[in-house]
Amino acid sequence: MGQVFLLAVVSALDAGLLTAAVVLLGRPRPARKLGAYLIGGMGFSIIFGLLIVLALHGSNLRLGRSTQGTIEVVAGALLIVVAVAEWSGRKLQWHPRRTHKPDAERSGRPSLHDRALGHDSLWIAWAAGALYSVPGAYYLAGLALLAKQNVSAATDVLVILGFNVIQFALFELPLIGLVLMPDRTRSLTEKLNHWMTAHRRIVIVILAGAIGTYLLISGISDLS
Repeated sequence: MGQVFLLAVVSALDAGLLTAAVVLLGRPRPARKLGAYLIGGMGFSIIFGLLIVLALHGSNLRLGRSTQGTIEVVAGALLIVVAVAEWSGRKLQWHPRRTHKPDAERSGRPSLHDRALGHDSLWIAWAAGALYSVPGAYYLAGLALLAKQNVSAATDVLVILGFNVIQFALFELPLIGLVLMPDRTRSLTEKLNHWMTAHRRIVIVILAGAIGTYLLISGISDLS
């Protein structure tokens, strides 16, 4: 189970969420917009995870050792691909928030997500969060590892909730800071954003590479 939460930590190192928080902090009624965005993003992400694991429990699926090994190999290989892509400076193109230079950006037009952040409607902020919640590689790998645990449905629900709390941490922290110390939150969030821009790549390469290698070795061992 620890592997799943390590993946949540890697998933949390998402500069896009922090950038969205910085933008919303500069809009009118920032606390409400941050809350609406978080509800949209985390809500849809949790729903997606619950649908997957509850469907597996509803099918009474029990995974054998070879199937568990296959899941670990696939998840490990996926994370290694992510680490290599980060190291080479490329981004996986199948997920909106992992894209390095979207087509809209290359053509000089902001993306749909960025345009949504510029509006003052709470519903649009919520929709922007929902749009951003499309599952990424780390979340899918985490769900795959959770599926192989064969634990109770209640445990699966708690793990998915915990995963998403960690995954959206860089958005939750500015929201909490806005309540506790509103005068310093903007500057601290911008500093954190600058730090993420400078160090995110090497941190993801190390964590994704290490976890991926461990899962790959463990899966091959289960298959042998």
